Amino acid sequence: MVKLESITKNVVVGTMIDSGTRSCVLGGITLENFSIAIESGDSLEVGKGLRKELESYFNQPVKYLFLTHAHSDHRKGMGAFDDITLIASQQCIENMPKSISFKKWSLETFEDKFILDENGKSVEFYRIGGHSIGSSVAYFPSEKVLFAGDLFFTEPLNFGLPFMGFYQSKPRRTGNPEECLEAFDKFKKMDIVTIVPGHGDVIHNPQEYLDDQISFYNSLKSLFVSAIEDGKNLEKIELPRLKPIERAYEIIETKTKKSHALRFLDNYLNWIKKSFHNYYSGKFDKLE
Repeated sequence: MVKLESITKNVVVGTMIDSGTRSCVLGGITLENFSIAIESGDSLEVGKGLRKELESYFNQPVKYLFLTHAHSDHRKGMGAFDDITLIASQQCIENMPKSISFKKWSLETFEDKFILDENGKSVEFYRIGGHSIGSSVAYFPSEKVLFAGDLFFTEPLNFGLPFMGFYQSKPRRTGNPEECLEAFDKFKKMDIVTIVPGHGDVIHNPQEYLDDQISFYNSLKSLFVSAIEDGKNLEKIELPRLKPIERAYEIIETKTKKSHALRFLDNYLNWIKKSFHNYYSGKFDKLE
């Protein structure tokens, strides 16, 4: 079941309740005569639930579906919207599994930027990369809300740590930290009051949060650049207890199954190591 929560008069976020799903955070924007669904969730059932709730909440049809990127927990419910227009970056579409057909769809794709206008209001879509090759965001200037997709994970999911394990499927690549840093700088210059992450709780202190993310990524960048210059391989590089990592270990102390949570965290931190090492060692464009 999809539960909608109002962020502003014209923006809602949707989450799954009592389902056990790991579906992404869903969303919706109204432009008075129609609405835009943000993400479709990890199953057709979730997509249908989101569409039903949005049309009931805003009392208008859903005319567009926006997907931030091609990962399954964001796009598997898109069949519930195949009679409307799909907005996505061209790279997002190209990174979809070959088994997905878009014959039924009306597509609105873009390379870097697309603006949708209606009655003096607009929603801006930007391709930013970082987490996935086609990762894009939706920005609603009049409401000062940014739907950032999986560029951000916040608590309680995955300890609030970033995940950049699947930037591209073929050739296989891990994430791009430089694109993340460029995106953070871009967001700092935008008038944002609320950031909706791909997973976890909504961010209501965007400037402080962005500063923390920039500091975290830059610290890791410095570490890996220095270590690689010193000739260290991936196994020899140890992650320092930076604030977000320290917070993750604090969360583990609250868990009843600490050993299981610790194994999960170790695996998660290893993906962060791989992403930064692959990129700054020049392996990013060589992975298969």
